[in-house]
Amino acid sequence: MKKTKWKWVLAAFSGVLLVGGAIAAAVLPVTYPVDRSLIVKNPEYRISAEKRNGYTTLVKRDAAGNALDGDFKVVGFTDSHLDHNREKGAVTLEYIIRNIVNEKPDLVVFVGDNITSSFNARRAKQLCRVMEDLGVYWTCVLGNHEGDNPWSVSREKMVRIFSSYPHCLNEADVKHTEDGERVWGFGNHVLNFADAEGNITRSLFFLDGGNEMTEADREEFAAEIEAGSGRTDDYVKESQIRWVRENVTAIRELNDSGNAEPVRSAVFVHIPLPEFRIAYEDLTGEHEVSPGNIPLYNVPNENGDMILTGQRRETVCCSGHNSGLFDAARDLGSVDLVVCGHDHINDFVLKYRGVTLAYNVPSGYSSYNLWTKKLSDKLLQGYTRYLFHRDGSFDLEPCHNADLYPEVQESIRRLYE
Repeated sequence: MKKTKWKWVLAAFSGVLLVGGAIAAAVLPVTYPVDRSLIVKNPEYRISAEKRNGYTTLVKRDAAGNALDGDFKVVGFTDSHLDHNREKGAVTLEYIIRNIVNEKPDLVVFVGDNITSSFNARRAKQLCRVMEDLGVYWTCVLGNHEGDNPWSVSREKMVRIFSSYPHCLNEADVKHTEDGERVWGFGNHVLNFADAEGNITRSLFFLDGGNEMTEADREEFAAEIEAGSGRTDDYVKESQIRWVRENVTAIRELNDSGNAEPVRSAVFVHIPLPEFRIAYEDLTGEHEVSPGNIPLYNVPNENGDMILTGQRRETVCCSGHNSGLFDAARDLGSVDLVVCGHDHINDFVLKYRGVTLAYNVPSGYSSYNLWTKKLSDKLLQGYTRYLFHRDGSFDLEPCHNADLYPEVQESIRRLYE
């Protein structure tokens, strides 16, 4: 009897260990295997990040340290969703590395939902170490899934982790408007590009777009939400918009040599502005999502608005409240580009009222995509290349891993079986 009893106890204990091990494997901190041979520094990378008049300013330099003119190349990734899925996360990180090595950018930007799910501090630090090994400056904005898990590090701590690494240009300090009001959110910051003469040629604003509206917001904006997108995604707050206004003015004054024109600027924010939805519907006449409908490209309407590339394949998941960032951008006469992520199978780029609204190409393999939504036999993941020119103009180009690495696409698709 005693032996039988102990067998049952041992079996029960073994069962507990197995269940506990399975749970631990599912929730304990996950990082990814990295092929170190893929990490190759660009030997000609000579970007200097300097503090000038309170702003981090990027300058191109030659081997002797002399400042140079030239384009600044930015590579943007979004919705990497580096989460618990080891296989898909490893593929995501591998192609982030490959694309940085191949592109040799001056700056890398992550446009939100970067390090997601629970127990993610180690993954955040792993990405930081990879970027340090690549030796390229980088920055990011937070997405709606940073800090939304009860076992995730907070949004504030995430920014502090990132900004503690030398090559990360995110800023963890709290910003304030000129009248002393605290600017909402974490990681709001601005970077400038400068030419050989020290003139600022372009400013990049990075804004925390939040997570979900508060209950108070939902009540206050209920009518607007119902009449608009119907969604309760978060939005850029009034204090952030004032902060952008004030910094556009301050940067123009730093650059002022009798030219009243403001410095051209771009805004990176994870959740699309309501104008992404409004503009697409205005240009196509489609108020319902029709994934199979290909829009007309480069055909301007009477206002000069047009769709440049890409498609809307799902609802534009913008906030139901329009806080006015787009109108402020137009009033400033400075912002000519707004970049977002958030919607994994939308990739359209359009020009609307003089401002380019662009979805950055999604980068992560862990979340839903064209393949899992059964909308294509190709995967959309990749990155967007931005070229910012000295004269204030810019070009952008969507780049897809399926086109760059066709030989591995079948093996990646098998991860979804």
